[in-house]
Amino acid sequence: MNKIKIVVLMGGKSAEREVSLSSGREVVRHLNKNKYDILPVVISKDGLRWELKDLGQLLLCDPLLKKENCENLVSTKENIRIESLPQKAKVVFIAMHGNYGEDGSIQGLLEMAGVPYTGAGVLASALGMNKIMFRKVMQAEKIPMARALVLSKKDNPQVILKEFKFPFVIKPFSQGSSVGITIIKEERQLKDGLKLAFEYGSKIIVEEYLSGVEVTCGVIGNSNPLALPIAEIVSKNEFFDYEAKYTPDKSEEIVPARLTANLAKKVQNLAIKVYNAVDCQGFGRVDMIIRENKIFILEINTIPGLTPNSLLPKEAAAAGISFPQLLDKIINLALE
Repeated sequence: MNKIKIVVLMGGKSAEREVSLSSGREVVRHLNKNKYDILPVVISKDGLRWELKDLGQLLLCDPLLKKENCENLVSTKENIRIESLPQKAKVVFIAMHGNYGEDGSIQGLLEMAGVPYTGAGVLASALGMNKIMFRKVMQAEKIPMARALVLSKKDNPQVILKEFKFPFVIKPFSQGSSVGITIIKEERQLKDGLKLAFEYGSKIIVEEYLSGVEVTCGVIGNSNPLALPIAEIVSKNEFFDYEAKYTPDKSEEIVPARLTANLAKKVQNLAIKVYNAVDCQGFGRVDMIIRENKIFILEINTIPGLTPNSLLPKEAAAAGISFPQLLDKIINLALE
């Protein structure tokens, strides 16, 4: 049997670089070595070099769990030129998160190179990352979200205090993994919350704070997507922040979620509706808050994390789909 040549792409310039490296490592670790010829490629921190790494060395170190600089422990075998990708691999598995990886940038580059890749296309990726445009699509589809206000640096922040009662949430408009988010409980926190969010872009979103049951639902498929079992998230931090997402024992994920069958079905149907609304492909994950049996959408992740602590593999496992089988499905969807 001829093996399928696959580039696993990770790293890059975003604030979620370490998460990407951890996801990429897990993808490499769980791909069926009898089925795939695996080329792990790490994009440098400046985004300029695509480095083919030693597969065996890469597997020895998870950047989210180890203190040392894992990248210095992994030697580069070759610098890859983008135009050579069609000869190098039949498909690219994108294990990248945040800007330049999950926002349509790398997808457009691979489109131009003529290489099939996993996950959402350019438009869906851009919509999923840009929370302002995603919100507009949800409004057009009449899908409920928390009340929100978009601000730029030139706007007077006092307008926030006129529009929202405490607590409320400040977040960047184009980051994932809860990067740059602050829950504002009193006025003295406002300045620092705004400063943090504006570090990641020229616009921010202020949202009403919704307390309730936080759930997330993975979706797999192209034209006929399937919703996975729902995960309920119980964070030990103030909310499901970066630390809670990627640190073992900082959160509890209950799969399947403790919901009635009727409410669970509504969550799954809404996840598919959101997935289709942005024209997502391959796989994704939709995050929601349930308050008094009403479901509010938080966001869609067009490249969900695949780290040792990530939710999508746990949801797949609850559906009887192993990690290698999940990866096979994602790759087959890319090749359709």
